[in-house]
Amino acid sequence: MSKYHTFENPTQLSKSQLWLIATSAMLAELNKEYHDTLLPHHIYSTPLLLKDSKQCLLRDWEIKNLADLSDTFNYLHNEKTFAAVQDNWELLSNEELKQNKHAGIDMEFSNLLSMVDDYQFDLAKSDYGWHYGRCAWLIRHSFYNDFITESEAWSLLEENGKRIKDSFDSWESFGLSYIIGAQYWKSKEYTEVVMMEFKNNINYLLSNKNSPWLNVDWNDFE
Repeated sequence: MSKYHTFENPTQLSKSQLWLIATSAMLAELNKEYHDTLLPHHIYSTPLLLKDSKQCLLRDWEIKNLADLSDTFNYLHNEKTFAAVQDNWELLSNEELKQNKHAGIDMEFSNLLSMVDDYQFDLAKSDYGWHYGRCAWLIRHSFYNDFITESEAWSLLEENGKRIKDSFDSWESFGLSYIIGAQYWKSKEYTEVVMMEFKNNINYLLSNKNSPWLNVDWNDFE
């Protein structure tokens, strides 16, 4: 049985390498994958797990080779999602936000203004963590599917990791940005129930002794 939930560093990675893997922790935890090996399932891969990974990359991301991965990176590194909403609305007062939130346009609009009201002073880098965290996960799965080599995987993780380190100052701030991105993604159907799994995963990553975020210091990658 896989021991994905323990943090043991079985392949003797450096602290810097473990940090780079930890940037994929939100999706890795959601999918019950390893936090301390480059391969998401370590030595416990099965044909079914590999098939699921390949189908996910193709179905959800249209990734089937290195060129597709590069295009996806370009999108995730440059696309503004919640940041665009913040730019449009965050200068309103709390009272103005509340008035507009109840304007009756639609539920998604109301949810987005609620997000601006809740987070306008806490997200200097908006939901970029959502984009960068998914990039890290996609790199690991692209290596898993032999779309890229191990050397290419580490190089891409380092490039993405530098963006993360330049944008955030702790695992907490990175995690908050990630979960706000998830909330934006679910804005059409946002409820506490919809977000509960995301919140539980973040709570685990910030508090459990086997979490990569408690085993790898934020400053282990420079």
